[in-house]
Amino acid sequence: MTSAKQRTAMMAGGIAGVALMLAGCQSANHSRQATPSAPDAREVQAWVEKQCVKPSEDMSQQDCRYFSQIQYRIQRNFYDAEQFAGRECTLTIIWEPQGRYNVLSAVGDEELCKTAWGVVSSADNLPPPPDKLAKKFLIRLRPGS
Repeated sequence: MTSAKQRTAMMAGGIAGVALMLAGCQSANHSRQATPSAPDAREVQAWVEKQCVKPSEDMSQQDCRYFSQIQYRIQRNFYDAEQFAGRECTLTIIWEPQGRYNVLSAVGDEELCKTAWGVVSSADNLPPPPDKLAKKFLIRLRPGS
């Protein structure tokens, strides 16, 4: 995740920031054509609770849970993360009224950005942002970091 100061600055500017550090420990047995299965509610909840143990001045528990859910679910849908270790891509995404996220732009490693764009655009299991958060924000992907 981004540091508290960076997160505060991004949120104050109207854009919430999330940095996803996709661990390159995804199974190599996944096929690129495999349809990702949505994680069950207990699995997501357990992972989120680990991420949001300590309250923060800069982020509420609800916001932490939201960003942790986004991170977890993107990681679950990103099968080939290990091949992008050491690369970086920043996506600007927005929550659309149709109930999905739309990628507005991508900056960074071209191959990683194309893959990440596809993962986010095709994900149908990402939660909507809480009402008080900006609908448009950045996701920074750094597999293996």
